[in-house]
Amino acid sequence: MKKLFTTLSIALGAAALTATVADAHHSFAMFDGQTQMVKTGTVVRWAFNNPHSWLYLNIKNPDGTETLWSFEGSAPTGLIQRGITGDTFKPGATVTFMYCPLRDGRPGGAIGWAKLDDGKYLNPADGGCNGGEENQKKWTEWLGKGYTSSKQAEAAGDSLPQAQQAQPAQQAQSQARSQ
Repeated sequence: MKKLFTTLSIALGAAALTATVADAHHSFAMFDGQTQMVKTGTVVRWAFNNPHSWLYLNIKNPDGTETLWSFEGSAPTGLIQRGITGDTFKPGATVTFMYCPLRDGRPGGAIGWAKLDDGKYLNPADGGCNGGEENQKKWTEWLGKGYTSSKQAEAAGDSLPQAQQAQPAQQAQSQARSQ
């Protein structure tokens, strides 16, 4: 009986630690999930690897110089299911994309959707920034009005789709668990 209790205690402890690590890994606290922005850049590198893919782009600054930006996306297994592969974003290609910026102001964020030169939209998002079809449609409308951030659109009286408005509550729960 004592051996069974010890074995069970170890198993439960290991399960609890594993769940904590997995939950902590999926925190999006470093991203501002209530702000969405759009930029266009030139692909420098597409790192299609676990646990997250990374898209590196050169973005032109107002003075004509370029800054290297980095954007976190989903893991390859999730991307492949959406038709995104290691060859999707080729160096030198121009990509317009929506992202949720890093809270600390560094050049990067969580990628939402990406629009290729041929007009095709992709959703490489990892869940922290809405890259879904409804959001892509809303941004098509907003880009037509000249908006490049959700804050601009909201100030003009436009709002995000309902699915996106529910995400801050999900992010607050994730932040609370990671603290």
